[in-house]
Amino acid sequence: MPNFAGALKGEIQRLARKEVRANVGPLKKLVAGLRRRVAQQRRLIADLERDLRRGVKSTRAAVESAAGDEKSQIRFSPVWVKRHRKKLKMSRRVYAKLIGVSAQSIFGWETGRTRPRRGALESWRRIRGMGVREVKALQGADGPDGRKRRGRAAKKRGRPAMKKRGRPAAKKRGRRASKKK
Repeated sequence: MPNFAGALKGEIQRLARKEVRANVGPLKKLVAGLRRRVAQQRRLIADLERDLRRGVKSTRAAVESAAGDEKSQIRFSPVWVKRHRKKLKMSRRVYAKLIGVSAQSIFGWETGRTRPRRGALESWRRIRGMGVREVKALQGADGPDGRKRRGRAAKKRGRPAMKKRGRPAAKKRGRRASKKK
């Protein structure tokens, strides 16, 4: 009898496998087709993204070339900032007001600790292209801080001469002498 039970069990397993294969076969084909389609879609998306990036770069390049040199990369060096400021004979505070930043920013740029932002870099570039006379004319009669700028002669003419006020020498000596006692 054990032979009969083993044979029956083997036959049932064979029929079950046959039935499963019959049902799973078309599903395997469907899954394989879907995987091919997903792979094809991924390739298509990658190609489109690559084309889009190329298109954005070419559009950017076209816009930048249309805008001219203003939008191109601006070269910057801490040494250049310091040299230009010294050439103009300006303090950090005055130079900073001319550019539109703080004196601390100029210090950071000159020491190389910081780098200017795009707007400040563009205004620095504009100022850097000017000579001493142009910058002074840009400042105008009023300084960057709003105060009237005067030369030495104007200062001398504007104020009365200071007189030395002091006590006669004898009185000073007398006072010193009294302190020593």
